[in-house]
Amino acid sequence: MRITVVGCSGSHPGPDAACSSYLVEHDGFRLLIDLGNGALGPLQRYVDPRDLDAVFVSHLHADHWLDLVPYAHVRRHHPDGRVPSPVRLVAPVADRKRIAGAFGRPVEALADVFKFEEPHDTTIGPFDVKVTRTKHPVETYAARVSASGKTLVYTADTGPFDGLATFARGADVLLAEAGFVDGDDNPPDTHLTASDAGRVASAAGVGTLVVTHVAPWHDAGRQLERARTAFGGRAQLAVPGAMFDI
Repeated sequence: MRITVVGCSGSHPGPDAACSSYLVEHDGFRLLIDLGNGALGPLQRYVDPRDLDAVFVSHLHADHWLDLVPYAHVRRHHPDGRVPSPVRLVAPVADRKRIAGAFGRPVEALADVFKFEEPHDTTIGPFDVKVTRTKHPVETYAARVSASGKTLVYTADTGPFDGLATFARGADVLLAEAGFVDGDDNPPDTHLTASDAGRVASAAGVGTLVVTHVAPWHDAGRQLERARTAFGGRAQLAVPGAMFDI
């Protein structure tokens, strides 16, 4: 399994990074997790977007889904005139109309591009995918993606909750957000701090912690230090183009 960081900036694109987007590949199958604003451009460095086999969207905040809008345009306009079949899009059901609203059209008008599906435990190509609802202001799902005995866990956006470490138990890679900074007056049930991410990684016994979703106005290096201190294991910062083979 190969994980490529396409975009990793939290809240809005930064000067060097698009928003959340992660390409997961195994046995020739291409699963994209999230497609935040600005991510469609760098995605084309790694794959023709028309060749994606499935897309998983954790939730409908713009920094995790907004580039589905230009992505739909790309799929409808192939240089050789080929029209690909609709891509499997796993996203919160309640927000389908929000996606369609960005096009100014009803959901049915997107049937040539997206085959909508609600998040649930399922198989996507070679991947066994399990999901759990997180603590975030809108309907949001963390994902546990496994293939050939290897596992990636993506926290998506979330505040701390008791079941998160259990969900991430034994993962080879934990891709954990760190949208909040320790010591700030942070609202509950919204984001993890870097120390929260490290504590989850430690409790779950993961192989590698990858810290992501750091806002452009925060010090990413300092966030990584805090995560490492709390984890005590191998921790890295998500940066565009980083690849993890597990």
